[in-house]
Amino acid sequence: MSMRKFGIVAATAALALTASSDEAQARRGGGAIWMESQQLHFVAPTNISSGNGNAMALCHLSTKHHIFQIGFWRSMNGYALSYDGCNGERFVPVDTARLERMIAAGDVPAGLPAEPKMQTAQLVTGFAGSAALGATFGLFGLLKMLRAAGRRRRRNAMTGAGGFAQRVLDVMCHAAKADGVVDPEEVKLIAFASEKLTGSAYSPDQIEQLIGMAGTKVSDDDFKAFGEGLDARQRETLMRGALMVTVSDGTISHSEKGFLARLAASLGISALEMQGMLRSL
Repeated sequence: MSMRKFGIVAATAALALTASSDEAQARRGGGAIWMESQQLHFVAPTNISSGNGNAMALCHLSTKHHIFQIGFWRSMNGYALSYDGCNGERFVPVDTARLERMIAAGDVPAGLPAEPKMQTAQLVTGFAGSAALGATFGLFGLLKMLRAAGRRRRRNAMTGAGGFAQRVLDVMCHAAKADGVVDPEEVKLIAFASEKLTGSAYSPDQIEQLIGMAGTKVSDDDFKAFGEGLDARQRETLMRGALMVTVSDGTISHSEKGFLARLAASLGISALEMQGMLRSL
C-alpha cells in the first residue's frame, strides 16, 4: 500500500471514529409565534459508515426563521453528516478541513464548494413569507389603482406589446396555472405586474384568455424557449414576474416550487440571485 493511499484510508477511518464524539442535534427555539429551527437538506450520499451498517449522507445545515411554519429568513450554517439521509435531527458538523479530507478520500463527490450554497428548494421554503408579505403590500396598491381606473375601458388587443412583453406575460400566465387554481386576484396581479415590468397594459379579460391558453404541462423545451435570446436583465425580469404570481396568495404549492426551480435553471439564475429577487419584491 502506497503512503498516499494509506493516508487517505487513515483519514477516512479517523473521520468515522470521531463522528460520534462530534454529534449534535438540530436546535429549535423561539416563542409561540416566531420560531427558528435548524434543518438538514440532502446534498449527496457518502462512503462513510454510520456504524449500523448504513452509509451516512452529506447535508446542508441551515437555520430557518418562521412564523407558523412560513419561512421569513434562512441562513446557511454549513455542511453536516446525517445518519438517516438528512431526514432526522441528529448530525455531525463538517468544517472545511474535514470536507477536504472527505473529498481527498473519495467519500463525497469531488467539486463540492467549500462554502455551501442554498439550493432552490431551500430558498423558496426559507423566504416564501418575506416574499408573500411584500407581494401583499403591493397588492393593496394594485387594488387602489384598479378602482381609480375602473371607468376606463380596457383594450381588446395587445397593441404596442413587443416580443419580450408577450414572453413575460406568457411566463406569468403559466406560473398562475402551475398549481391548477387561478383566482381573480392573480389575474389582477398579472395585469398590474405585466404593465409595470413591460410597459404594456392588458385587461383582466385578456389575462384570463391567455391563462386559459397556457398549457398545464410545461416541457423542458418550453422552459428553454422562455429565456432563449434574452440578456441577463430580461431573464431577471422574467423570473421576477413568475415569483410575483406564485407568492401572491401567501403560499407556494409543491407544483409552483417545481415550476420556479425549472424556470430558474433554464434561465441560468442561481439560488443566491433568486434570494435577492424574493427579498426585493
